[in-house]
Amino acid sequence: MSKNTLPSLTALFAAVALLSACGPQDGGTTSLSTEVSKSPVTTTARTPKPAAQPVALRGEAGVVTAVVPLRTTEKPSGAGALIGGVVGAAVGNQIGGGNGRKVATVVGAVGGAAAGHRIEKDRNTSITGYRIDLQLDDGRKTSVTQSQAGALAAGQRVRLVDGSVVPA
Repeated sequence: MSKNTLPSLTALFAAVALLSACGPQDGGTTSLSTEVSKSPVTTTARTPKPAAQPVALRGEAGVVTAVVPLRTTEKPSGAGALIGGVVGAAVGNQIGGGNGRKVATVVGAVGGAAAGHRIEKDRNTSITGYRIDLQLDDGRKTSVTQSQAGALAAGQRVRLVDGSVVPA
């Protein structure tokens, strides 16, 4: 290589690096020719895709008559009742004296066990979906089960599209 070729190659690689940094920022691709030849460096960019056209709503129109959460409850283990009973007995034991203390301890244990069982049961209950009841414009009534109800509420106008309820 001659001394005059080295600065030309350096300038060419600098131009290639500069042009690659100026490529499209929207996910398009850029291809650069990095051959050292008499042909110029070229860049091509993919043209952006046209924006999606809004889809016209189709389906049957109607009104939401009810949104009912579907709950699942796991069987309580008994730990809540046990802990509640122990705490209730300890609290009951602090009340009164003699036979009154014994009665308060038993009542505290029973009440604490009941409260602990209820707390555990409530904690083991979760919403797994929603049943959405509809009155369609043609007079039919139907229900749809969905994992999410969003902002749907009774009295709201909706459309039934491909088995899903969407706001109208």
